[in-house]
Order: sequence, then C-alpha cells, then structure tokens
Amino acid sequence: MSQDFASRPPLSTQDASKATNLMLSHNSLELENNFGVSSTIKPPAAWAEFYQRMIDERKGKPTQAVNFTEVFQGHRYRCILANSASGYGITMRKLLSSIPRLNEDLNLRWDVIEPLLAQVGLTLFCGEMGSGKSTTMISALEMLGAARRGPLGTAEDPIEVIYPGPGVIQREIGTHVNSFAEAIRDFMRQYRKTIMVGEIRDPETAMQAVIAASSGHRVVGTLHAESGPDAIVRMQTLLDDKFARILPGVLSGIWWQHIVRFGDDSRPPLPIYESIQVTPTVRGMIEDGKLQMVPAEMKRQGRENMTETAMRHVTNRRAKPDELRRFLAVRNRVAGAL
Repeated sequence: MSQDFASRPPLSTQDASKATNLMLSHNSLELENNFGVSSTIKPPAAWAEFYQRMIDERKGKPTQAVNFTEVFQGHRYRCILANSASGYGITMRKLLSSIPRLNEDLNLRWDVIEPLLAQVGLTLFCGEMGSGKSTTMISALEMLGAARRGPLGTAEDPIEVIYPGPGVIQREIGTHVNSFAEAIRDFMRQYRKTIMVGEIRDPETAMQAVIAASSGHRVVGTLHAESGPDAIVRMQTLLDDKFARILPGVLSGIWWQHIVRFGDDSRPPLPIYESIQVTPTVRGMIEDGKLQMVPAEMKRQGRENMTETAMRHVTNRRAKPDELRRFLAVRNRVAGAL
C-alpha cells in the first residue's frame, strides 16, 4: 500500500475500525475492508497508543514473531507482531463478532452445502488464503443446528467467533492446546459428535482428522487447495499410505470457494465456488486414482463448478468477463500429476 498520505483522502477512526485487514507501524496504518478498498493513513492517537502498548507488553526476541489475539475498540483481532527492516509492525485481521448468515450475508445456498454435512465423516472447506472458507464453514455449522451437530468441539488458530449456547468446547492453538492434532484427540475423548478443525496443514492433523472421521465423528476442516478435485490430492499428500487408503471411505463432501473483491464499496464481494458430495461412485474414483472423472460427477450431481458459478455472475451482470477471467479460463482441474 502507498505511503503517500496526501494522495488519499484521510480516513477517520471509524473507517479504521471497519477494516478487516490492517498493518500498524509507528508511523502508518494500512487498511483494507471486505470490499477490497484499501488506504494508508497516519495512525490516530488511539491506534498509536495501542501500537506502543503492544510493543511494550509483547515484543520478544527481534528474530521471532509473536502471535496473539487482542480486543481493541470493541473488536477482536488476530495479531502478528514482527520485526523488519522498517521496524516493528503489527499485522491485524479482524475476527467475527457474530456468525454470518449463509444466504443473507454470504450469498451461499444451504441446499447446496447441507448434503456435504449430512453424514458423519470428513467434510473439507477449501480455497486459498483469504478465500472465506473458514467463514463459510462456521456459518454452515450454525445452519446445521445444535440438535443435528450434537456436542461441538472447535480447534482454531485463533478462535474466529464465539459459538452461543451450551454443548460447545472451543480451544485456541497455543493458548488452550498445543496443536490441532492434540485437540482432535482430546475431542474424541470428550464425546464431541462434531469436530471443527481450523486448518488441516500438516500430516499429524490430517491423520487425526481421518481417525476421528472413521470413528463416527463429523469432522469439518479447512484446507488450502486449487479446486475441489485438488483437495483430494492435497489430503493424500499429507497422509501416509495407510491413512491415504482410508481417506476415500471417510470423505463426506468437499467445498471449494474464492471471494472476488472489486476495490469498490458499491460492489459487494462475489463468491466463486464448486462442490461435490462424496458418494460411493466418487469413492471408487478416488480409490482407482481416476480423479479426472470427478468434475463429470459434479455435473451429474447437478452441482456448479467454479467456471459455471463465475459465468452466472457475468450473466446476471454482477461482474464483467475480464474481472472473472481467472475462473472462466480452462483450468487444470487437479494440481500435480495423476
């Protein structure tokens, strides 16, 4: 973001509080909101005081970043304090104050997502960093309802939103438990019917997620992937051969999404997504290594792929073709060789 403060209209403290991603240093506050609108301002007095307090309280070794969650001006933020050539800075991401509504707030359809969560097993919510996959997962679990999901355990880094009501155990990695894998093991002993994993990013977490899903739990987790079919490959690469063989039998559904932001407050973000319910037919494709057939099965299930989702936005005049070119172009459906 530009450091030329005079070239942009100044933003008020209220505007700063609306930002979802921020970078705070001793002389600048970089802001970006959910619409993709960005700006840079000099830190208002309250933000400058917050910066100095965090430096005084949390600064550790110059070569080590410090991760923490902090409440400021009524909002919860995930923060990373780190040193750099420009001095210490705090990267901040605003956390949810309440659970978004799937249809009204996220513009997503419950009848498309619900079958992916209907059975016990492993459901993956996939996408890139900043794609909104965690928010969709949280909203979907809320739509599922307390009665259907049963006792819920969440392992998050950090805790994104506080779930209302009893029957919920929420644990933050590094604060309440050492790792995602350890939290999953504990939840299995704590009779959590549904287990939410904030991120499946290492072999031990992937293995424990598969074990829990094979033990009669509903496990939902996020995973970085290029597409719906690619999510299968990503999980397989995290697992050893024994658990990779188990994976097809425990997969329940895969959801992949991206959020397109236009850098304009008058244009709401648009979700691009695709999904597949893991039926016996899909399990056979995975077991036989025929993942190239998965997109055709999506179509047979009546599910849109990302290209079709993007084209629908163009047809409805929510976006121009060049704005969604990345999703309208022919894409390699599965990353890596099959």
